Amino acid sequence: MTTMAPDRAWQARLGELRFRVFTGAPVVEVAPAQWGLDVSVVRQAAVSRRYRETPPGQAGFLRFEFAPAFFPRRFDRGPGTAADRRRLARLLTRQTQFWASSRRLRLGRDDIGAVAAAAGLTVAAEVADSTDRLLLLRHPGLPPEELRPRTTARGLGLGGVQGLVAVLSIAGVGVGTWFAATSEQKWPILLIPAGLAGALGAQLLVRAIAGRSPRMPWLDEPFDGGHQVVVAPPPSLSTELHGEVASLYGYFYAGQHHSGRNTTNLLFAKCRPGLTFGNPAPAAPARFEDPAEAPGREQWLRNHLDGRDELWVSVRHAKLPPARITGIAGGEGLFPVAEFADPTDRILLLRRPSAPPVTGRRFRMSFAGFLAPAAWVVLCFGGSGLTTAITGDNRVFTIGFALTVLGVPPLLWVLRAFPRSARVGWLAREFTGKAGVTFFSGQFDVSPGLVRQIAEFHGYFFGTETSTRAQGTLVTYVRRR
Repeated sequence: MTTMAPDRAWQARLGELRFRVFTGAPVVEVAPAQWGLDVSVVRQAAVSRRYRETPPGQAGFLRFEFAPAFFPRRFDRGPGTAADRRRLARLLTRQTQFWASSRRLRLGRDDIGAVAAAAGLTVAAEVADSTDRLLLLRHPGLPPEELRPRTTARGLGLGGVQGLVAVLSIAGVGVGTWFAATSEQKWPILLIPAGLAGALGAQLLVRAIAGRSPRMPWLDEPFDGGHQVVVAPPPSLSTELHGEVASLYGYFYAGQHHSGRNTTNLLFAKCRPGLTFGNPAPAAPARFEDPAEAPGREQWLRNHLDGRDELWVSVRHAKLPPARITGIAGGEGLFPVAEFADPTDRILLLRRPSAPPVTGRRFRMSFAGFLAPAAWVVLCFGGSGLTTAITGDNRVFTIGFALTVLGVPPLLWVLRAFPRSARVGWLAREFTGKAGVTFFSGQFDVSPGLVRQIAEFHGYFFGTETSTRAQGTLVTYVRRR
């Protein structure tokens, strides 16, 4: 499991206790000291899962018995109509895995199970609270595997639809800006605030519609096997139910994630394998396939090794096998001191044994993500403002505004224009030895797995992250003490 900040590790342990221990078993005994949790926290977790405490059987343990009759009843819709059953049958056509909501479908558990059986599906898992009951319908002929989302034939999904609406809204704002700049009429400028208001309203409308729809591809899409996922509060679904769904995939609540504009999402950490069907064979971890040697790349590597004491090399960028890279580097007096790999790339750190340690402050290239857009804004607004003052034509300033809006997003990713090996080296320089470092990881276009490995090599572990629409994910790494 990936190292987490202490507070998030505590949250993940609590989530695992709630959803993996208090599962509905008749009797549960828990040793709070073994879980690293306070006695009162364990008792609260038990109550939330409809367990009541009984006298313990041994010292150092708490004993609980499952007593649902003493707590609010779980959701039970009851029998539905023939029309509702036919609608579910249509939804299950050509499906291999499907999440069914008893409340949205207006059908009871028995009705859903019968319709699913007629479609060749079985009830593989079930979660419920007082607000709804969710059933995972799954085709029994699927290969043995760990439970995972199935995104085939799902279209854009909730996030894709919201993204499409945002793109269309931005296009509308651009059209309004262009007409305002080229037309003698002033009314087209009203399209700009109208487009912004439409973008916000459309996002809320799409989310509200998704919350009432019986199709729920957004429910399990985030739980794709990554070490941690950020999930927006699900529409029309209780946090308790979503936590139970996450636990089926091996994820547990690990704290809140702030994504800007006072928006708070949920952070889940992958703590263990999810619900498993059959007996899957252990799969070897995926690794980047070494490329075949490309003509002319040996000379490129020698040119970059000349006179250097240290060099970060991306195998994907170098287009040379790792053995050939280390052989050429050895001839120049540099040797591999670290290697990092994941399915996207393999990174080699080459260093000269006699090289002195790096001292002094070095410029962090992540600052370019702030300086380039700022310079562009000054250039566009300053130039257009000066020209407007000289000519008296307000259309010039409007054109400058449009250029700023269209030009800033590409400039936020200016570092991506440089070779991959250079970007990896700049990423490594972010870990300066300070107690904590923060940067936008998307600027370097390096996978999160490789970022974590490079951070751990420098003695850092993941701290927090915040998502913004403009610059992507802002991550913080903390140095081990």
